[in-house]
Amino acid sequence: MSERLYPLPRSAYPWHQETVLQWEDCDIYGHVNNVAYLKYFDTALNMALIDYGALDLSPEATDPIGLVVKNGAEFFSEINFPTRLWVGARVEKVGRTSLTWGFGLFSAGAELCAARGTYVHVYVDRQTRRPIELTDKLLACAKALAAPDDN
Repeated sequence: MSERLYPLPRSAYPWHQETVLQWEDCDIYGHVNNVAYLKYFDTALNMALIDYGALDLSPEATDPIGLVVKNGAEFFSEINFPTRLWVGARVEKVGRTSLTWGFGLFSAGAELCAARGTYVHVYVDRQTRRPIELTDKLLACAKALAAPDDN
């Protein structure tokens, strides 16, 4: 069994993006539905890759793509509509063909995240879908977004 995560501060994440909490993301109880968290994390991951030049979405792109092989979230406090949200992203582990990403979802004014997420991306050739070693662009992105040692 893996150890329980704990809420991290905004400073634990080198990359941040504001996102929009949509009415449809809330459930009947008035708080953000669990699946919406994964949507926020997935969008942040791809935006961070784009920001660092490690994901090309053009039709002629040949760089590898990341396939999610594992994801999850742990929740610490409720987020209710309406509020503004920020997602923090970082790279927690670098493998030969994979990156383990960490995320924090923050509501307006909160210093500690309301939820933490983890994604494992295995990078594959776009055509064969076979794992491929991380490219220089992915390694540079991972270095720039490396989790601080103290978190």
